[in-house]
Order: sequence, then C-alpha cells, then structure tokens
Amino acid sequence: MSQTQRPNPFDHRRGPEPPDPTERLAKLEDELKQFQARIDDLTRQQTALQTDASDLKTFVQEVRDTLTSYGAQIKDLENQLQTLQYFYNQKQKMVMAAIGDQKGPIDELIREFDYETERMTERLEELTDKFNEASDAATQANNEQTAKQNEYNKATGYQQTIVGRLAHLTKLSTSITQAGSSNDTASMYFEILEFQNVLDRTEIVSQHQLAVELKQKLGELDLAREQARAKTAEMTRLQTEQAAQQKAVADRRSGRQQQLLTEIQNKFPAPAQPTGTASSTGAAGSASGTSSSTTPPATSSGTATAASVQKK
Repeated sequence: MSQTQRPNPFDHRRGPEPPDPTERLAKLEDELKQFQARIDDLTRQQTALQTDASDLKTFVQEVRDTLTSYGAQIKDLENQLQTLQYFYNQKQKMVMAAIGDQKGPIDELIREFDYETERMTERLEELTDKFNEASDAATQANNEQTAKQNEYNKATGYQQTIVGRLAHLTKLSTSITQAGSSNDTASMYFEILEFQNVLDRTEIVSQHQLAVELKQKLGELDLAREQARAKTAEMTRLQTEQAAQQKAVADRRSGRQQQLLTEIQNKFPAPAQPTGTASSTGAAGSASGTSSSTTPPATSSGTATAASVQKK
C-alpha cells in the first residue's frame, strides 16, 4: 500500500495563481489616497464652517447689543421727537402767517438749488457709467497687450525652444537605443511615442521666416501697447473727473442748508433791531416764546395755542 502524496504548496498547476501582493499594495495605496483626498476636503469644509459659525456668532451678539441699546433709549427718542413735532406745529403756523411776499422768491431759490444739485447728480451718474466702460476697455486692452507680449516672447525664444526640443529628442534616442539593447520593448514603445510627439512639434523655419514673424509680432505688440496706454489714460482722466464731480455733489448736499440760508439772508436781510430797552425786551420775549414752544402743554391742546398765536 502506497503512502498518500502530500500536495506541494508551491505547485500552482492544480488551480489559479494566487493574487499578486504588489497589485494588492497598489490598490490599498490608491484607496488611501482617495480617503486622504476626502479627509482633506472635509477638513477644508470644516474650516469654512468654523469661520462661518464664528462670524455668525459675532453678528448675533451684535444684533443683541443693538436691540438692547435701542430698547433702553427708545422712550427718550420718542419724547424728543414728540417735543420737536410740537415745536414745528407751533412755529410753522407762525412763520407761514408772517412770511408774506417773501415766500415765492425763497421757494424759487430752493427749487433752483435742488434742480442744479439733481443735474450735478445726473452728470455724476454719466461719468460713473463712462468710467466703468473705460475701465473695462482698459482691462481688455491690457489683456490684449499681455497676449501680444507672450506671442512676441515666443517668437524671440524660438531658437531656444528648438534647441531644447532637439536636445530632448537626442536624449530620447539614446534611451530608446538602450532599451532596445536590453530587450525592454515596453519602454521602447512608450519612448518612441514621446519621440514622435516632440518630433511632430519641431520645425526649423528659415531665417527669413523668423524675421517676418518677429516683425509682425513686434508690430502687433507695439499697437497693443499704444492702445493700452490710451485706454488707461482715458480711464484715469474719467476717474479724476468722476472723483471731482462726486466731491462737488457731496459738498453741495452736505452744505445745502447753510448755502441756501446764506443766499436767503443776503436776499432778504433781517430788519435792524432797535437799540436799548426795546431790543432787550424783544430778545427776552423771543427767548421766552422759543422755550414755551418747544415744550408741549400738559392740559391745553395745540390747536388752541395756534389760534392764540394767530390772534396776536
């Protein structure tokens, strides 16, 4: 009776070959790269969310502080507004009764001032539109100049490019020869494809052709530079004009009250006050009237007070 023969663990003729550990390693490394990419992406998202949360926390506290401050002051603000509204109701009736023939000319002064301000504002809007257009044109012209500069640089660097490609082809030819000597067909195949790729992009032009190309590119570059200078200069001019107009409009608006008041006072000067006791009495009466007008009465209505003022 013969002994049972044990199978040889290294004899693969009985079944499929075991998996290659190198392929398994490559697969695991690829999976690790994918996981790391996902981790990096999540980390970036986490950082962005942390920034957003921190900013929102600041905004929420800002809202709370604003509402708290406003809530503490709102009653005082309402009282001030009520007092000023009462003052206006009394003085407006008094002034309208006393202005007389001066009302029309003063209204015309105000209309003319505001109309001129509106015209200046429209001019500012026109200048802003023109500046934006000029800015876009200048940007486009500068981009065109950059493109033409790159084309010119490519033409002037043609010789260096050809020298570099020939050197690369020479290096590839040596590598291909070495791979052939060692029967490395796979490497030869890849490198011959690379050789063909570089060879197809390599062309030796004549000196005359290069001269024509250089002159053409230089002419295009010079024209692009000239246009860029002109567009930039126009943009700068409009920017200066726009800034001046913007300041003029802002000054006119901020000084509207004082400018109009000065014009009105120059055109309709107040009558000279008499000297002596009468002047002092008038001043005291004026001060007393102002004080009483700015404080709403506790019991009487505003209508009764207005009627009393008109009777006087």
